[in-house]
Amino acid sequence: MLEIFGYLASAVTVASLMMGNIWRLRWMNLVGALALAVYSWALGAWPLVAVNGVIAVVDVVHLWMLAKKQDAFGLAPVCNHDEAFLKPFLETHRGDIAKFFPGFELAKVPDARCVFILRDLAPVGLFVYAPEGEGVARIHLDYVTPAYRDLKNARFFYHRAWPDLLHEGFRELVVRDATPVHAAYCRRLGFGASLSDPSVLVRTVSVGK
Repeated sequence: MLEIFGYLASAVTVASLMMGNIWRLRWMNLVGALALAVYSWALGAWPLVAVNGVIAVVDVVHLWMLAKKQDAFGLAPVCNHDEAFLKPFLETHRGDIAKFFPGFELAKVPDARCVFILRDLAPVGLFVYAPEGEGVARIHLDYVTPAYRDLKNARFFYHRAWPDLLHEGFRELVVRDATPVHAAYCRRLGFGASLSDPSVLVRTVSVGK
């Protein structure tokens, strides 16, 4: 059992190095380092206990710094036929987008509105929505690049974009045919199942909420 525990601890450590998101990388690396420290302690390998203990401390410090870091966010609307940046962005991330929004094609979204999320002036997320009925906007794409998937971008968008959405006449956002991962993400952001159709997720909010 001890040997199996050691293999599992090593696997977690290796897996952490494959994370594109630095927050997840640090958390997984911290778990792996602590597990390896316990494993080394059980074997009496004190140098390895010390090394993994130091790694755990480094991870904790970096996690604390990440939690305290104040990013500068912004919104940058672009027209849906923008060739300078929108099309290259979608093309660059096409494969990753398809994992969460299979079948998404901007050309198939009528009257699409596109908004980039800027984080420290870097475009890290893209929202694409379009009118669907009276006062309703459907979200066709809510994509964030792997390194920045910590919910901060989405929370910023839903907090800052609502005045603009209300100005456009939208008081409700809907998500249809969401993948299980995206559905779970939406629920964390305040979406709930529609009473008329449980497969549809709905979020209604007013300014200041």
